[in-house]
Amino acid sequence: MVILKKWTVSVFVLVMIALLSSCEGDKYYEEEYVDSYTQDYTVQKGDWSVGKDDSGEYFYYEFRESNLTQYIYENGIMQAFLFMDEENITPLPFNDYWIDESNPDYMWTEQVTCEFRPGFVTFILKYSDHATNEPPHYNYTFRVRFMW
Repeated sequence: MVILKKWTVSVFVLVMIALLSSCEGDKYYEEEYVDSYTQDYTVQKGDWSVGKDDSGEYFYYEFRESNLTQYIYENGIMQAFLFMDEENITPLPFNDYWIDESNPDYMWTEQVTCEFRPGFVTFILKYSDHATNEPPHYNYTFRVRFMW
């Protein structure tokens, strides 16, 4: 019985060595290089413009970004983040809610998103009530990373 156990273990070890050694080489592993570009953007509280779409009015600000080429747009990806404070960021889209200090029964949500196209990065603030009579009261800082 002991000989059968030793023989079974030996066969198992040989099979595992054969399987593991067959995974080596370029056939199963290909080294990839990723290029990236990271940029921080700040939109001052009074710099937002008002836009309109099928859902209503919203705020937006568009930055010219010469590093965002047609090639990166077609072959890359974008990751966008909102700075919550000096050390913490959160990915976009980000949703938050607000309460009117003068009328605590009135709440609305804010959605922060980002879009891009060759040569431009656009940040968008959409409020659930679509009110754009007052611009946002805060500066917003974003970090965007492009990878291709």
